[in-house]
Amino acid sequence: MTPMLCSSQFRTLIAAFGMVASGIAIAQTAYEPPRQFRAEEFAPIALLKGPFHSVDETVSVDNGLPRFTVRSPYGVWEALGLEMLDIRVAELPAFEQLDKVSKSDELANAAGRAITKPVEMVGAFVQNPVDTTGSILTGIGTLATRIARTVGSVLTNVGDSVGSQAAEQKPILPPFAAPLGNAAPRSIMSDPLGYNDARRDWAQRLKVDTYTFNGGLSERLDKLASVTFAGSFAVNLVVSTVAAPLYYAEQTKATALAESYQLPPADIEARNEERLKKMGIEGVPVRTLFRNAYFTPTLQTALVLALESLGDISGRAEVIAFAARATSENEARYVNNSVLLLAKAGRSIDPMARVRAGDSFIAGETRGGKLIVPAPLDFIPWVRSTEDLARRTDLQGAERWLLSSGKVTPLAFQELSALGWRVNDNLATMK
Repeated sequence: MTPMLCSSQFRTLIAAFGMVASGIAIAQTAYEPPRQFRAEEFAPIALLKGPFHSVDETVSVDNGLPRFTVRSPYGVWEALGLEMLDIRVAELPAFEQLDKVSKSDELANAAGRAITKPVEMVGAFVQNPVDTTGSILTGIGTLATRIARTVGSVLTNVGDSVGSQAAEQKPILPPFAAPLGNAAPRSIMSDPLGYNDARRDWAQRLKVDTYTFNGGLSERLDKLASVTFAGSFAVNLVVSTVAAPLYYAEQTKATALAESYQLPPADIEARNEERLKKMGIEGVPVRTLFRNAYFTPTLQTALVLALESLGDISGRAEVIAFAARATSENEARYVNNSVLLLAKAGRSIDPMARVRAGDSFIAGETRGGKLIVPAPLDFIPWVRSTEDLARRTDLQGAERWLLSSGKVTPLAFQELSALGWRVNDNLATMK
């Protein structure tokens, strides 16, 4: 059996491979020069043009991910990577449905009622507390548990902040401009009066993520949820044209989306906390992850389920600490997809023995001593940083696999193979 790599070797590998994701090439004839690409080189025609959108023909590549520009009557967005393009395009039919709802007389009447509803609710509570408590605050035991959990989390988070002396950690990926049309993370609170319930109901009916970072869609969901809750506007939209993105064909992601519809954020957090505890992961690293707003309830659940799918192996706590550093939606998805690629390798190549995380990368080692490096990127060219990784003398002696969810260029494939790497590309779950 090939000897297992030591921790220092893992850290060296991970630091080196982080350079690959940056896509920075030194101008030498042996390397592939940076260039503009055609969108069709990365995405199928169905995603590039449809009844609600078109995608600009030319794309640049940031950190191994093409930057698509989506133009629609409902707005303009940039999607960083094929996965995000799939999600943004799949969200567009929801805008059409929401336009129909916004023009209805029922919504206009409900909006008028919503203006006076908060005052009426207060008056009703004072005049008839028993009936009002029965109708509005049903499930009082569950509500009390959620409130206690929220208060306890606030106190614990303050203690974590005061007690932690750790220096601020760097982002996972090299810096890149935030995609056009993305919203900042939402403040997520469990609302006992039903606002978040209404928002989740609308998201489920429209087949979109409740916690989408699509700024325009998120704003419309907020407004509709407010009117539904305060104006007694029924969530009765009949949807026939909206289909979930192929991204959610992967089981852990589909389960995460389903739970985001069924449970409020506090309950999702409690469930994920219990799942992580069963893996032996608890305490400050878990709380730090839960405080990261880029790991929405949906993405948080997807990560936890992906870690479960690795099996009972060592190092999963390191992935939680690594994930907590995410400074964007793309970084959160990068972490989740890295774990899913390792899980796939554990099923198809050799069962995993452990997983490790470093500055910019996650890597796994199998029971047979194989080194598995997942690269959830759409494009890996042959550039200086790729060659630096491939030629590292401290990585000799192990069978090394590079798993890419996207394209490894023919030249990069050839050179990596010549230097002893086994390369599997086009492994994205979305086909």
